[in-house]
Order: sequence, then structure tokens, then C-alpha cells
Amino acid sequence: MKTSPDAPAEGCEGPVRMCVICRRRFAKAALTRHVRDAHGNLTIDTPQTSPGRGWYLCDDPACAARFARFRPSRRRKGEK
Repeated sequence: MKTSPDAPAEGCEGPVRMCVICRRRFAKAALTRHVRDAHGNLTIDTPQTSPGRGWYLCDDPACAARFARFRPSRRRKGEK
């Protein structure tokens, strides 16, 4: 059974983040963080400390398959 995106992750202590694909909430340590490098390519942020906007991904293979085609916009809402 999938959890509601608004429901807190059960049994999680510390920061909680949401998978960008399935929108389920997990403990931050259970997710993989991806950021853009200097060339605009998505890379894995292993230490989860790189500056800038990060996208979190859970370990579900279906999410990984959809994330392979994921192309975040370069502009954020309100920016030109």
C-alpha cells in the first residue's frame, strides 16, 4: 500500500524528503540525491552536501526507470 505524499514517513527520525518520481516520503538517509554539475548534467551527490537544488530518488526500480528520462527545468518558478 502506498503512503499519501502528505503523510509523514513512519519510523523516520531526522529529516524527511520526498522521492521526485513517486512522491512518497522517506528518511533523507534512505534516498539518493541528484544535483546538476557545472555542465548541467545530473550527477549523484553521494555526501548529500553539494550546493544547489537537489532531487531525491527512492530505491524503487520503477522510479529509477522513470528518473532516467527525468529532465528538470533549468528555470525555477518566478525566475527569468
